[in-house]
Amino acid sequence: MFLDKGEFQVRCDKWTWEFRRRPDYRSIRDQLFEGQCLATFIARNDTLTTGSSVDDFDNATNELVDICLILSFLFGKCVTPVNTTEFSDFALIHLSNKYIRARSISDIPELYRTTSLNKIFSQGLSNICNNFKARRMRLFLSHWISGLTCYTVEDLFLSACVQMDIVKQCEIAAIGNDLNYYEGMKQASNRYVISILSRDYKKMRDDLVHEGVLSGKNFKNKNKFECSTVIADTLNWIDLYILKVLKIDTYMSSNMRWQGRDIASGLPSLSLY
Repeated sequence: MFLDKGEFQVRCDKWTWEFRRRPDYRSIRDQLFEGQCLATFIARNDTLTTGSSVDDFDNATNELVDICLILSFLFGKCVTPVNTTEFSDFALIHLSNKYIRARSISDIPELYRTTSLNKIFSQGLSNICNNFKARRMRLFLSHWISGLTCYTVEDLFLSACVQMDIVKQCEIAAIGNDLNYYEGMKQASNRYVISILSRDYKKMRDDLVHEGVLSGKNFKNKNKFECSTVIADTLNWIDLYILKVLKIDTYMSSNMRWQGRDIASGLPSLSLY
Protein backbone atom coordinates (compact mmCIF):
# COMPACT_ATOMS: atom_id res chain seq x y z
CA MET A 1 0.00 0.00 0.00
CA PHE A 2 1.28 3.46 -0.88
CA LEU A 3 2.41 5.51 2.11
CA ASP A 4 1.86 9.27 1.84
CA LYS A 5 3.91 11.99 3.40
CA GLY A 6 2.24 14.09 6.05
CA GLU A 7 0.64 16.56 3.65
CA PHE A 8 -1.23 16.78 0.36
CA GLN A 9 -3.12 19.32 -1.72
CA VAL A 10 -6.43 19.34 -3.54
CA ARG A 11 -6.55 21.81 -6.41
CA CYS A 12 -9.91 23.50 -7.01
CA ASP A 13 -10.99 26.05 -9.63
CA LYS A 14 -10.19 29.19 -7.63
CA TRP A 15 -7.89 27.97 -4.85
CA THR A 16 -6.17 24.98 -3.32
CA TRP A 17 -7.10 23.11 -0.16
CA GLU A 18 -4.02 22.08 1.83
CA PHE A 19 -4.07 19.20 4.30
CA ARG A 20 -1.24 18.79 6.80
CA ARG A 21 -0.91 16.12 9.44
CA ARG A 22 -0.90 17.26 13.04
CA PRO A 23 2.58 17.47 14.59
CA ASP A 24 1.59 15.02 17.35
CA TYR A 25 0.10 12.47 14.92
CA ARG A 26 2.58 9.71 15.80
CA SER A 27 1.65 9.89 19.47
CA ILE A 28 -2.07 9.47 18.81
CA ARG A 29 -2.25 7.27 15.68
CA ASP A 30 -2.61 4.01 17.63
CA GLN A 31 -5.95 5.30 18.87
CA LEU A 32 -7.16 5.34 15.27
CA PHE A 33 -6.80 1.57 15.09
CA GLU A 34 -9.00 1.34 18.18
CA GLY A 35 -11.75 3.15 16.29
CA GLN A 36 -11.61 6.48 18.11
CA CYS A 37 -12.53 9.71 16.34
CA LEU A 38 -9.49 11.97 16.22
CA ALA A 39 -8.54 15.26 14.57
CA THR A 40 -5.47 14.08 12.65
CA PHE A 41 -5.14 16.68 9.86
CA ILE A 42 -5.46 20.46 9.63
CA ALA A 43 -7.21 21.76 6.50
CA ARG A 44 -6.32 25.24 5.24
CA ASN A 45 -7.46 27.45 2.40
CA ASP A 46 -5.18 30.50 2.23
CA THR A 47 -7.03 32.18 -0.64
CA LEU A 48 -10.19 32.81 1.32
CA THR A 49 -10.15 35.74 3.73
CA THR A 50 -12.60 37.58 5.96
CA GLY A 51 -13.34 39.76 2.92
CA SER A 52 -14.31 36.86 0.67
CA SER A 53 -17.86 36.68 -0.63
CA VAL A 54 -20.57 34.46 0.79
CA ASP A 55 -20.63 32.55 -2.49
CA ASP A 56 -16.91 31.83 -2.22
CA PHE A 57 -17.33 30.48 1.30
CA ASP A 58 -20.28 28.35 0.18
CA ASN A 59 -18.29 26.97 -2.75
CA ALA A 60 -15.31 26.22 -0.52
CA THR A 61 -17.39 24.36 2.06
CA ASN A 62 -19.15 22.39 -0.69
CA GLU A 63 -15.75 21.38 -2.04
CA LEU A 64 -14.68 20.28 1.41
CA VAL A 65 -17.78 18.09 1.70
CA ASP A 66 -16.83 16.28 -1.51
CA ILE A 67 -13.15 16.00 -0.55
CA CYS A 68 -14.05 14.46 2.81
CA LEU A 69 -16.41 11.95 1.19
CA ILE A 70 -13.71 10.88 -1.27
CA LEU A 71 -11.11 10.55 1.50
CA SER A 72 -13.56 8.54 3.62
CA PHE A 73 -14.02 6.14 0.72
CA LEU A 74 -10.28 5.76 0.10
CA PHE A 75 -9.37 5.21 3.75
CA GLY A 76 -12.39 3.29 5.05
CA LYS A 77 -12.84 5.91 7.77
CA CYS A 78 -15.23 8.75 8.47
CA VAL A 79 -13.23 11.80 7.35
CA THR A 80 -15.07 14.95 8.34
CA PRO A 81 -14.28 18.40 9.80
CA VAL A 82 -14.73 19.11 13.47
CA ASN A 83 -15.25 22.43 15.26
CA THR A 84 -14.24 25.16 12.78
CA THR A 85 -12.19 25.30 9.61
CA GLU A 86 -9.37 27.83 9.34
CA PHE A 87 -8.87 30.10 6.34
CA SER A 88 -6.20 32.75 5.83
CA ASP A 89 -5.89 35.75 8.18
CA PHE A 90 -7.85 33.77 10.78
CA ALA A 91 -11.15 33.73 8.93
CA LEU A 92 -13.16 30.98 10.61
CA ILE A 93 -16.27 29.29 9.31
CA HIS A 94 -18.57 27.36 11.58
CA LEU A 95 -19.50 23.98 10.22
CA SER A 96 -22.99 23.34 8.94
CA ASN A 97 -25.03 20.16 8.74
CA LYS A 98 -23.68 19.52 5.22
CA TYR A 99 -20.95 17.37 6.69
CA ILE A 100 -21.11 13.77 7.82
CA ARG A 101 -21.11 13.59 11.60
CA ALA A 102 -17.96 12.10 13.08
CA ARG A 103 -18.36 8.40 13.83
CA SER A 104 -16.11 5.60 14.96
CA ILE A 105 -15.15 3.10 12.24
CA SER A 106 -12.55 0.38 12.82
CA ASP A 107 -11.15 -2.67 11.03
CA ILE A 108 -12.20 -1.54 7.55
CA PRO A 109 -9.25 -1.76 5.13
CA GLU A 110 -8.06 1.09 2.95
CA LEU A 111 -8.12 0.84 -0.80
CA TYR A 112 -4.78 -0.24 -2.22
CA ARG A 113 -3.33 2.84 -3.88
CA THR A 114 -0.32 2.82 -6.20
CA THR A 115 0.44 6.53 -5.91
CA SER A 116 0.14 9.51 -3.57
CA LEU A 117 -2.92 11.55 -2.73
CA ASN A 118 -1.19 14.52 -4.36
CA LYS A 119 -1.08 12.59 -7.63
CA ILE A 120 -4.69 11.42 -7.33
CA PHE A 121 -5.94 14.97 -6.76
CA SER A 122 -3.54 16.56 -9.29
CA GLN A 123 -6.20 16.40 -12.00
CA GLY A 124 -8.27 18.87 -9.98
CA LEU A 125 -11.39 18.41 -7.89
CA SER A 126 -13.75 19.62 -10.62
CA ASN A 127 -12.51 16.87 -12.95
CA ILE A 128 -12.81 14.18 -10.26
CA CYS A 129 -16.28 15.41 -9.29
CA ASN A 130 -17.49 15.92 -12.85
CA ASN A 131 -20.13 13.19 -12.43
CA PHE A 132 -20.84 13.78 -8.74
CA LYS A 133 -24.30 15.26 -9.26
CA ALA A 134 -25.41 12.98 -12.10
CA ARG A 135 -24.37 9.88 -10.14
CA ARG A 136 -25.71 11.25 -6.83
CA MET A 137 -22.35 10.66 -5.20
CA ARG A 138 -23.03 12.68 -2.08
CA LEU A 139 -26.03 10.51 -1.28
CA PHE A 140 -24.24 7.38 -2.45
CA LEU A 141 -21.08 7.93 -0.38
CA SER A 142 -23.11 8.98 2.66
CA HIS A 143 -24.87 5.60 2.55
CA TRP A 144 -21.49 3.93 1.95
CA ILE A 145 -20.05 5.47 5.13
CA SER A 146 -23.15 4.62 7.14
CA GLY A 147 -22.85 0.99 6.04
CA LEU A 148 -19.42 0.77 7.69
CA THR A 149 -20.96 1.49 11.10
CA CYS A 150 -23.42 -1.39 10.94
CA TYR A 151 -23.81 -4.05 13.63
CA THR A 152 -24.63 -7.07 11.50
CA VAL A 153 -23.70 -8.50 8.12
CA GLU A 154 -27.37 -8.16 7.24
CA ASP A 155 -27.12 -4.40 7.84
CA LEU A 156 -23.92 -4.22 5.82
CA PHE A 157 -25.54 -5.93 2.83
CA LEU A 158 -28.77 -3.95 3.15
CA SER A 159 -26.75 -0.73 2.97
CA ALA A 160 -25.01 -2.04 -0.15
CA CYS A 161 -28.42 -2.85 -1.65
CA VAL A 162 -29.56 0.74 -1.08
CA GLN A 163 -26.44 1.95 -2.87
CA MET A 164 -27.15 -0.41 -5.76
CA ASP A 165 -30.66 1.00 -5.99
CA ILE A 166 -29.13 4.47 -6.40
CA VAL A 167 -27.05 3.00 -9.24
CA LYS A 168 -30.25 1.74 -10.86
CA GLN A 169 -31.98 5.10 -10.52
CA CYS A 170 -29.00 6.88 -12.10
CA GLU A 171 -29.11 4.47 -15.03
CA ILE A 172 -32.85 5.04 -15.48
CA ALA A 173 -32.20 8.80 -15.57
CA ALA A 174 -29.32 8.32 -18.03
CA ILE A 175 -31.13 6.13 -20.58
CA GLY A 176 -34.70 7.31 -20.06
CA ASN A 177 -36.12 3.79 -19.67
CA ASP A 178 -37.29 1.89 -16.62
CA LEU A 179 -35.02 -0.88 -15.33
CA ASN A 180 -35.36 -3.54 -12.69
CA TYR A 181 -32.79 -3.98 -9.94
CA TYR A 182 -30.52 -6.45 -11.76
CA GLU A 183 -30.79 -4.63 -15.10
CA GLY A 184 -29.62 -1.41 -13.44
CA MET A 185 -26.43 -3.10 -12.24
CA LYS A 186 -25.82 -4.64 -15.69
CA GLN A 187 -26.34 -1.29 -17.43
CA ALA A 188 -23.86 0.42 -15.07
CA SER A 189 -21.40 -2.46 -15.47
CA ASN A 190 -21.46 -2.01 -19.24
CA ARG A 191 -21.16 1.76 -18.96
CA TYR A 192 -18.10 1.64 -16.69
CA VAL A 193 -16.58 -1.65 -17.93
CA ILE A 194 -17.05 -3.56 -14.67
CA SER A 195 -17.61 -7.31 -14.41
CA ILE A 196 -21.29 -8.08 -13.97
CA LEU A 197 -22.31 -9.55 -10.62
CA SER A 198 -23.91 -12.98 -10.55
CA ARG A 199 -27.63 -13.22 -9.91
CA ASP A 200 -26.81 -14.50 -6.40
CA TYR A 201 -26.59 -10.90 -5.21
CA LYS A 202 -30.12 -10.21 -6.47
CA LYS A 203 -31.44 -13.45 -4.94
CA MET A 204 -29.88 -12.66 -1.57
CA ARG A 205 -31.16 -9.09 -1.72
CA ASP A 206 -34.72 -10.33 -2.31
CA ASP A 207 -34.47 -12.77 0.61
CA LEU A 208 -33.16 -10.08 2.94
CA VAL A 209 -35.77 -7.48 1.94
CA HIS A 210 -38.77 -9.83 1.87
CA GLU A 211 -37.88 -12.49 4.46
CA GLY A 212 -35.36 -10.76 6.71
CA VAL A 213 -32.68 -13.42 6.11
CA LEU A 214 -29.69 -13.71 3.78
CA SER A 215 -30.56 -17.23 2.68
CA GLY A 216 -34.25 -17.82 2.09
CA LYS A 217 -36.42 -19.22 -0.65
CA ASN A 218 -34.40 -17.55 -3.44
CA PHE A 219 -30.82 -18.01 -2.20
CA LYS A 220 -31.46 -21.40 -0.62
CA ASN A 221 -29.42 -23.37 1.90
CA LYS A 222 -26.38 -21.09 1.98
CA ASN A 223 -24.04 -20.83 4.96
CA LYS A 224 -22.58 -17.64 6.39
CA PHE A 225 -19.38 -17.86 4.37
CA GLU A 226 -21.29 -18.26 1.10
CA CYS A 227 -23.45 -15.27 1.96
CA SER A 228 -20.40 -13.24 2.99
CA THR A 229 -18.73 -13.98 -0.34
CA VAL A 230 -21.71 -12.46 -2.16
CA ILE A 231 -21.50 -9.42 0.12
CA ALA A 232 -17.77 -9.04 -0.60
CA ASP A 233 -18.36 -9.31 -4.36
CA THR A 234 -21.04 -6.62 -4.15
CA LEU A 235 -18.87 -4.29 -2.07
CA ASN A 236 -15.93 -4.76 -4.45
CA TRP A 237 -18.22 -3.95 -7.37
CA ILE A 238 -19.29 -0.78 -5.56
CA ASP A 239 -15.65 0.17 -4.91
CA LEU A 240 -14.81 -0.13 -8.58
CA TYR A 241 -17.97 1.73 -9.60
CA ILE A 242 -17.08 4.68 -7.36
CA LEU A 243 -13.48 4.72 -8.65
CA LYS A 244 -14.71 4.71 -12.24
CA VAL A 245 -17.22 7.51 -11.61
CA LEU A 246 -14.46 9.59 -9.97
CA LYS A 247 -12.04 8.64 -12.76
CA ILE A 248 -9.31 7.62 -10.29
CA ASP A 249 -9.35 3.86 -10.89
CA THR A 250 -5.96 3.99 -12.68
CA TYR A 251 -4.33 5.01 -9.40
CA MET A 252 -5.45 1.86 -7.60
CA SER A 253 -4.08 -1.66 -7.30
CA SER A 254 -6.06 -4.60 -8.62
CA ASN A 255 -6.21 -6.01 -5.07
CA MET A 256 -9.76 -6.10 -3.78
CA ARG A 257 -10.57 -4.47 -0.42
CA TRP A 258 -13.30 -6.95 0.59
CA GLN A 259 -12.94 -10.68 1.20
CA GLY A 260 -15.75 -13.07 2.10
CA ARG A 261 -13.72 -14.78 4.81
CA ASP A 262 -13.05 -11.45 6.55
CA ILE A 263 -16.72 -10.49 6.53
CA ALA A 264 -17.74 -13.94 7.79
CA SER A 265 -15.29 -14.01 10.69
CA GLY A 266 -14.46 -10.36 11.40
CA LEU A 267 -16.37 -7.13 11.81
CA PRO A 268 -19.28 -6.82 11.62
CA SER A 269 -19.01 -9.88 13.84
CA LEU A 270 -22.64 -10.19 14.90
CA SER A 271 -25.02 -11.93 12.51
CA LEU A 272 -28.67 -12.81 12.64
CA TYR A 273 -27.88 -15.71 10.32
